[in-house]
Amino acid sequence: MIDARVLNGALRIVIGNEGVYVFDLEGRPAFFEHALRSYERGLSGLLVRKSWAGRRRRIVEEVVGGEKESVLRAVYAAAARALEDHPDGDVGDALRLTTSREIEWLLEDEARFGSLYMPISILPPDQYLSIVLQATVGCAYNRCSFCTFYRDRPYRVKDPREFEAHARLVRDWLGAGALLRRGIFLADANPLGAPRDLAIEYVRIAREVFPGRDVYAFADYFSTRLDAADYSRMASLGLRRVYVGLESGARDVLRVLNKPPEPRLAVRIARMMGDAGISRGVIVLVGAGGRGLWRKHVEETIGIIDEMDLGRDDLVFLSRLLVRPDMPYAGMVRDPLDDGEMDSQEEELAEALRARGVRTAPYDIRESIY
Repeated sequence: MIDARVLNGALRIVIGNEGVYVFDLEGRPAFFEHALRSYERGLSGLLVRKSWAGRRRRIVEEVVGGEKESVLRAVYAAAARALEDHPDGDVGDALRLTTSREIEWLLEDEARFGSLYMPISILPPDQYLSIVLQATVGCAYNRCSFCTFYRDRPYRVKDPREFEAHARLVRDWLGAGALLRRGIFLADANPLGAPRDLAIEYVRIAREVFPGRDVYAFADYFSTRLDAADYSRMASLGLRRVYVGLESGARDVLRVLNKPPEPRLAVRIARMMGDAGISRGVIVLVGAGGRGLWRKHVEETIGIIDEMDLGRDDLVFLSRLLVRPDMPYAGMVRDPLDDGEMDSQEEELAEALRARGVRTAPYDIRESIY
């Protein structure tokens, strides 16, 4: 039995026990379950397969080469089979468009993506299905010992005319595929750290080009210079949530991470956002500082978050620190937490925060895909 529907800006196909396939309305595969495996495909063309090893161990693998082509051809074959069963109406139209695409069109589409964007290095976990607009390029700070996301590009701020042209090109390229994507995420690392008037213009332009969508963004706590009136203005324009990389509330841990060791600056910015009606997403690094700084990391981080006065619309994202040999952090911490210790620290943080009425969510940066 084949069920095909156009729903919530997507074409959804279910074929018995074989699989579930979701495409945007331009015929791009978005996520699907096929041959008992789960996949997600980003607009960039990145295809990943996801599975679990035990209760906590998430396995995320990139699918490349001939295997990638084989999987995508099977996905389009499923759409062709659905068209045989649903040739009429809106569903038939969506299926005909989808089956006209196939691999060659996807390659051209990926090339178009590359002409519109610098690589989208990282997104918050609730923003993978937003429309990303690069207001700034790179990271103005770019010295954190645990982060190499923006080492491949110099920091640059776009003026309003360039940003608006970028937004309109993205809109035209996405076409009906934009209907699958509910929000707008301003990239790269800290667009709200741009000069005040520019930061406000980014939010206004984003809403003008994509009306009706809420706006989201990263902000750091030490270089963003907006005041309470600025946040209120941006909230009125549609800014709904800002993600702040606290990482730790312990000064000793922040020194190891090579972040400015003034965590109370994060309290100040979080309170201003909350007063303006902007939801806060606070990011904490599980495992930061290693075994030797475990207690300071947990206790002082919880203390700083207590001071932020988070509410029911706010979230603390617990992100496991993933260290590669090329990161400066790798040479600075000799006692990193193993997987079991990561589990324990994550649960300790989550339980303490939940006891305070603070919502938490896991954040696996390997799953970031756009």
